[in-house]
Amino acid sequence: MIHVLTIHWHSDAWIDIQLKYLNKFIEEPFRVYAFLNNVPNTESHRNKFYYTSIENIKSHPIKLNLLADIASFAAEDGRDYLLFLDGDAFPISSITKFKNKTFCDHKLAAIQRTENNGDIQPHPCFCMTTVDFWNQIKGDWKAGEVVWKDTFGKEVGDVGGQMLKILENENWYKLNRSNHHDLHTLLFGIYDELIYHHCAAFRRPGTRVDQNQVNDYEDRLLKFRKAKQYMPRWLARKLFSPLKYELKKNQKNSDEIYRSIQDDFYFYKKLETKHD
Repeated sequence: MIHVLTIHWHSDAWIDIQLKYLNKFIEEPFRVYAFLNNVPNTESHRNKFYYTSIENIKSHPIKLNLLADIASFAAEDGRDYLLFLDGDAFPISSITKFKNKTFCDHKLAAIQRTENNGDIQPHPCFCMTTVDFWNQIKGDWKAGEVVWKDTFGKEVGDVGGQMLKILENENWYKLNRSNHHDLHTLLFGIYDELIYHHCAAFRRPGTRVDQNQVNDYEDRLLKFRKAKQYMPRWLARKLFSPLKYELKKNQKNSDEIYRSIQDDFYFYKKLETKHD
């Protein structure tokens, strides 16, 4: 049995998409546990999941930890698998084949987003392990006080920091980005030809990678923060947001890809190579 743990936040746009891809690419029994925070028409969606919560918890890692506790309690066998998955992430090839191949030599597999300025921690947009191993290591998705140096030598921390520390002596399997295109370095990613992660579907699509493209980003950010103090937030964002052009471009690409995802299981083929 595979216990899928996911979070949908302020939107139901990805619920049916994610479930459709799970049903196609998991060829064994599975259950889906979800947080549905401020999701429109929540009651019409709750019966699509084995378990749901609408408790108003803001911390993403805490919600994941709670889902793991609930699934661990519900599991009838410690050899069952926990599959952590962002709400805008889903498989595009067989999870069962991946599981049978990977877990002969590893106890945990997770996406590692090195393209995000050199992040090295396991990321919960996709992570898979057994119930027994998760509880043995006392798995925890919080950032904690763990930091690492990014590509530019800056110390950063993020969700998954605690897991990086917990797994420092473990040979965990790293899923790295396997597609590259001109739309974006981080968004619209495919990992190990197994998982698609749209990224930033539940918030404004601005990333640390986008900040790299903006001259004098820190100065512009300071002006934006000052502007928010004396004018409406929407107006300050329109006039002074240091990422306003990147956000507009990313949102346009996001909308186009979202439409293709709904109609074509092989939408990702268009994202596998660089555009001319």
